[in-house]
Amino acid sequence: MGKQFIRIQIALFFKSDFQGMPENASLAIKKEFGNDINTQILGIPANAPSEIPRVVVNSNIVNINLSKNRIDFFSTKESFASEHFEKIFNIITNLSVEIGRVGVVLTYFKEADTEEMKKIFDQQKISSLNPKDITFRFNEEIKIGELRSNNSQMYVSGFGGDNMGGEKRGIIITRDINTLQEDMNNNKFDKEILNKFIISAISKAETIIF
Repeated sequence: MGKQFIRIQIALFFKSDFQGMPENASLAIKKEFGNDINTQILGIPANAPSEIPRVVVNSNIVNINLSKNRIDFFSTKESFASEHFEKIFNIITNLSVEIGRVGVVLTYFKEADTEEMKKIFDQQKISSLNPKDITFRFNEEIKIGELRSNNSQMYVSGFGGDNMGGEKRGIIITRDINTLQEDMNNNKFDKEILNKFIISAISKAETIIF
């Protein structure tokens, strides 16, 4: 059985902290995704750590967390990135921030048992084991265009919902492709480069070992 798409996350990291008013950021987001979305401006002190969200958005299309040093878009719609890239880029433009690092995270579920996951290991070394749960993660450095990136894969045995309201055993797959932290100040993401990176990362993330 093939993998089932669960969620996509697009994380955009700023080279320097967002200095604008959260109220203006909320308006910029509503301008792109509609005034009917639910935005919350959190009463965070100005000197609080940059990674704490200042604006949180919830809607049927997308959930958004805006911190001073990053913005994250979460969606359960597989085509979200391609359908709403223009809106994402318009928000970045209105925030007057420069992107230095990008991460694209896709989560899948595949129906399987632990025996399938055991195939990745040396069978002579684990033949006597009967694990109830298995978790493993590995990462490799790749290039997407000219951007050095991490290509991370994590596989966790677990359960997912079925169409009957019950649960089924399977593998929760997280594919995380992100540009390197140490390249953040040197990376340049204009509209075309950002779009190409997201498209390429999604395509790469569709490849799994099972």
